[in-house]
Amino acid sequence: MADNKSKSLEFKVGIFVFAGLVILTWFVLWIGDFKIIKHGYHIKVTFSFANGIKVGAPLRLAGVDVGEVKEIKLTHDEDGNTTVFLTAWLDSEMQVPKDSRAWVNTLGLLGEKYLEIIPGKDFTVLLKEDDVIKGEDPTSVQEVTDMMKDIALQAKGTLASMDTALVGLNEVLGGKGTVGKFLTDDKLYVDLEEMFSDLKKNPWKLLYRPKGVQ
Repeated sequence: MADNKSKSLEFKVGIFVFAGLVILTWFVLWIGDFKIIKHGYHIKVTFSFANGIKVGAPLRLAGVDVGEVKEIKLTHDEDGNTTVFLTAWLDSEMQVPKDSRAWVNTLGLLGEKYLEIIPGKDFTVLLKEDDVIKGEDPTSVQEVTDMMKDIALQAKGTLASMDTALVGLNEVLGGKGTVGKFLTDDKLYVDLEEMFSDLKKNPWKLLYRPKGVQ
């Protein structure tokens, strides 16, 4: 008899604990607004350079998290060109026009990579399951390095040209060459001053043409 009471008590305690776990689980899911079954669809975005994005990276639509990257594949065509296919999952409530823009973005300078989509304007044609859009390739670090190198070389050439010009100007001001003599020779200055002074007193000389001069 005592054994039956003990088993009955254990059974009641087990039911109580199980019911408590069910209620606790429901409460946690309700607080977190968790959905056991999420409805959505997949789209594909193609790139020539994916910039290190990984499976599981967030997908943001107009800056809002609406999905994630599910798969990344590399393909090669007959010409040897490589294409990266990103398969991304989106919530079924998200409407994405086919004229939308997509690229790989970064949280901060060295942060997490994610897929960014900016919605287009034509909401009459929307992306559906397995539709493909072409992404905008990000600039690689090597391209930035090459660009900075070209800018540095151009700046070096410009500085060299300026240095040559300054040397030439220094020679002019130092009295070398015709222009230099004009700027530094006092006699030329005095002659020009006397000529202009004479023309002020006798302006008719500007119209005077000696005989035999055509």
